[in-house]
Amino acid sequence: MVADSIDKILNSFDEVMSRLLIEHYQQHLAELDVTLPQGQILRILRRGSLAAGQLASELRISAPAVTGLTDRLLRKGLIERSAATGDRRTVMVALSAKGKKLVDEFRDRRSDIFCDALAELSAPEQTQTVEALSKVLEALKTYELKVQENEDA
Repeated sequence: MVADSIDKILNSFDEVMSRLLIEHYQQHLAELDVTLPQGQILRILRRGSLAAGQLASELRISAPAVTGLTDRLLRKGLIERSAATGDRRTVMVALSAKGKKLVDEFRDRRSDIFCDALAELSAPEQTQTVEALSKVLEALKTYELKVQENEDA
């Protein structure tokens, strides 16, 4: 019974969030002439610089594909590339100041959408929702670590 409720809620949540966030995200990317794969690179790099090979691995695409994507982002001034310290063969990719600003704008839009939606709830319901989402996030992070440990074993 709980599994059925979770399935129904997750499906509905996914559909609504996709409409609200992904469509806004894609629209914003289109306005900036950035493709969805390029946007994924920017999102990943917001956590910090990565070797091009690590970026390819995280995106599950080939190294030449990452090179093509990063070439275009470099021309747009959204990323920077440099040789790794101690190994000039390794190419490091990082967000430029312009790229960081762009990713932050996406995050601000997402936050605005979510806050506007939460405004439909009472103050206590908003607090409960944020607390519950925080707990779900921690549970998902714990689960993700277990999955990664099993994959590495």
